Amino acid sequence: MSAFLSWTGGDYPDRMNHAAIVRLLACLPFWIPAQAALSTPATIATGGNPASLVAFGQAEATAAISDGTILAARTLAGAGRVVAVGHGGFLTDERGDTAEFVLEETLWLINGVRSARAWGLPETLRGGLEAQGIGVQTLGGGIADLDLANTDLIVGSPQAFARAGRLEDLRSWLLAGGRMLCAETAWGQIQLGHASGVDDLAANQLLAPFGIVYTDRALSPGHNGLYAIDASVLPLANAERSIAALASTDSEQRTLAARVVRSALGTVPLDCSLIEAADSLAERYAAELSLAYESMSERPLKLAESPLACALLDLEARRAKADPQHATAHPSAAAFPGPVPSDAPRITRRLTIDDHIPGWRSTGLYAPPGERVTVRVLDGSADGAHIQVGAWLDPQDFDDRPRMPVAVFRSPIRDGGGICASPIGGPIYIDLPESDQPRHLTIEVSGGVEMPRFRLGHTSLPEWQHRRDLPAPWAELESDALVLTLPAEAIRDLDRPDLVMTHWDTVHKTMQELEPRSPGHWPRRQYRYVAEKRLSWGYMYCPSDGPLVIPMTEARPMVMLENFDGKGSNELWGHYHEMGHSHQNQLWTFAGTGEVTVNIFTVLALNTVNGYTLDDDATRTSPEYALAVMHDHVAGGAPFDKWKADPFLALQTYALLWQTFGWDAFRATFRSYDSIPASELPNSDDAKRDRFVVQFSRAVGRNLAPYFDAWGVPISDDIRIALSDLPVWMPEGLDLHLKPED
Repeated sequence: MSAFLSWTGGDYPDRMNHAAIVRLLACLPFWIPAQAALSTPATIATGGNPASLVAFGQAEATAAISDGTILAARTLAGAGRVVAVGHGGFLTDERGDTAEFVLEETLWLINGVRSARAWGLPETLRGGLEAQGIGVQTLGGGIADLDLANTDLIVGSPQAFARAGRLEDLRSWLLAGGRMLCAETAWGQIQLGHASGVDDLAANQLLAPFGIVYTDRALSPGHNGLYAIDASVLPLANAERSIAALASTDSEQRTLAARVVRSALGTVPLDCSLIEAADSLAERYAAELSLAYESMSERPLKLAESPLACALLDLEARRAKADPQHATAHPSAAAFPGPVPSDAPRITRRLTIDDHIPGWRSTGLYAPPGERVTVRVLDGSADGAHIQVGAWLDPQDFDDRPRMPVAVFRSPIRDGGGICASPIGGPIYIDLPESDQPRHLTIEVSGGVEMPRFRLGHTSLPEWQHRRDLPAPWAELESDALVLTLPAEAIRDLDRPDLVMTHWDTVHKTMQELEPRSPGHWPRRQYRYVAEKRLSWGYMYCPSDGPLVIPMTEARPMVMLENFDGKGSNELWGHYHEMGHSHQNQLWTFAGTGEVTVNIFTVLALNTVNGYTLDDDATRTSPEYALAVMHDHVAGGAPFDKWKADPFLALQTYALLWQTFGWDAFRATFRSYDSIPASELPNSDDAKRDRFVVQFSRAVGRNLAPYFDAWGVPISDDIRIALSDLPVWMPEGLDLHLKPED
């Protein structure tokens, strides 16, 4: 492997003679002309969860953290100037060096002008400018009425100008010499539906030609609300400098450079000079890159060891997602999701959909890497539907690359047909939009290979005996309510998929009867578990807008019949727990109970579906254990902070309730919220705690206020008074005269 990939040498400048790289290297010493001396702040506050930025071309980062993430950047735009920040809170938050930093950036924008007509300028920033001897005339009115010809400085969001139909006016004004302090929370604009993605973001359409783009990342608010700014990373924060620095023998420098380049390649326009430079590298090192990707089945790509391969893998994924009809096979497919035998028959299958279930509808076919799959509508309407290849939505939010970071590729079905290809392959779905009416749709899918698939009520056991040996690397077990997408190795010796899906259907139905899935968890879609090679968050997780994600190592326990009874140990706590998350209702889940009330559903399934008794160790909440935990907590003074910080301590509060009053008490309590007028629903933690105590007390006819008091859970005096007509309940065996420990 060459020095450029293995980083054992530094021959990159001599070898890189492609014209694009030469142009790139020639421009390295650039710096924005006529700028004020940059004084890097020590700490800044963003006022919230900021978006990050990318700087390339002539732009420069002015505030970045140690991993190269850019919080603020500036650039020339024709005769104009722009400073871009990732959150409006930058402009008014005075913690740390924020006010001084924003003032300095604004002074750079003004560039020596002694008076300015400003629109959108915060009062604090206006005061700072006036203290510098700069006259400020504040302009009022809305965007629609703003006279750009008589405006010198604008502070605000390009997306707001786009919504007002004035983005092109803003562009012309800027090129002619306008000055803009662009405050854009990019991820928020996308989340609110004002932009479909970073390419559609007005700020990026406006600023990309001048070297600044926003990413869709939502950063944390920083440590204690502040970000520590690292001046040492600023020289490499510009992606075009970083791509040239990838060949450095300094491992820290090349890791930082690779991180910056990867972020940039995922966001910058695909026709810009940075992409040209990346393509030149890909062409020159094609053989070495291919070997690196093929080796991913043995070990993931490490950013510090293979920075070029990591960065270019992300670019390949982005291109394939942008044009899935022409995606070509990528060598990393051998690592994930796995190879498809070249001699496996590519077939055509006719499918009829005659129901109202929306979302991903399995076809039983698997797309080989880089091969085009076609869909033809034979009867009915597929308006709004997509053909989709792949089920893996985890964003791979970490430095290393165990797989291509994008693994789901989609194309719309239009004019009676659609074409899609995936560079890595995957199960083929028809993604159907919501509909109030049952569909009558017949389609033909061509180009896939058959995959192991069992559909409860449709696939016979003899058929399954054949299908489980089909050569596709992934399998699906399905019912009308639930789908398991698992590595084929997990099901090759599975004899009774009917018992597997009946069990999981029962688990799902049991949780639904206690509390239906929340609207954010695809309430009318089939519930899905999808196995993943590596997860971005936790050991398993339940996203609000996609399938539940488990590691591939936890696929096998889902189909082991010995995990479905109430005997011995159980390996499904985590699987039940994650399903439980989609049933949590925020009306009765207050701060400190996000990982607590979810386990009401975990124990419910273990008890009522698997058959474990409530005193079994599998429930982790036996009556003796729960009472002992409460005894120790009360003896220690029942601190609420400790209760909130320990999910299994807090769970015992609920356990003593279901052990005494049963599951029907929880069912009645949860359903009682349905009849509460919207104006009376709890909207704060205090109100949520009070309301739950009231609703549960009324459901069981006992006053639980003293019980929650004993646990140290704060409730109001009004609730104590409201429940005084009910007899008080306390667990038997608890000594209420315990003294707090000294």
